[in-house]
Amino acid sequence: MKRETGQSADVTDGVIFSGELRTGQYSIIGNPVEPKSVCKLGSSPTIGRFCIVEAGVSIGDDFEMDDYCAVYSGAVIGNRVKLLYGKKIYPNAIVGDECIVGGNIPERCVLGDRVTFMGEVAHSHHDPTRDWNTTDEPSPEVGAGTIVGVNALIIGGIRIGHNCYISAGEVLRHDLEPGHVYFKGDIHKIEEFRGLIKTRY
Repeated sequence: MKRETGQSADVTDGVIFSGELRTGQYSIIGNPVEPKSVCKLGSSPTIGRFCIVEAGVSIGDDFEMDDYCAVYSGAVIGNRVKLLYGKKIYPNAIVGDECIVGGNIPERCVLGDRVTFMGEVAHSHHDPTRDWNTTDEPSPEVGAGTIVGVNALIIGGIRIGHNCYISAGEVLRHDLEPGHVYFKGDIHKIEEFRGLIKTRY
């Protein structure tokens, strides 16, 4: 195991990895308060500057994390995942293999393999009078190979099937069956686009 740590980066004793760990300046990997608490990284992760990877996460091989990102305790991340600039993966989220994450992934959200996620998620907040931390509202599940476009907003604990495409800027409040496109508020079968729209399925 080899570490290449930037200036003032902190990699605690409980960080487990193989290969080479590259860490940018001022990043924190593990738990400085309890340095022996476990943080599992796969082979050869690359962590940017000003990042946080908390203890209690499990990350697969060849993970890449841009600057100013965070992965919080309880998150499980697959192999060859890219976390883009400034984005966060919150506790107990699950991210499959070969995903590209360019939007924040909230608690308990599930991304299948080869998802490109550039949107955002909002919980439904059916009872806004309750204290913020009193309920765990359902989070969405996104099927394998699906593309979620830039600034698309997914609301509530909906299920998006595999091989779907959600266009940039859309607001989706309902389940989407596999092999469909959500474009200008309408649902279409992906075959209708004759190869003009592609997924990663």
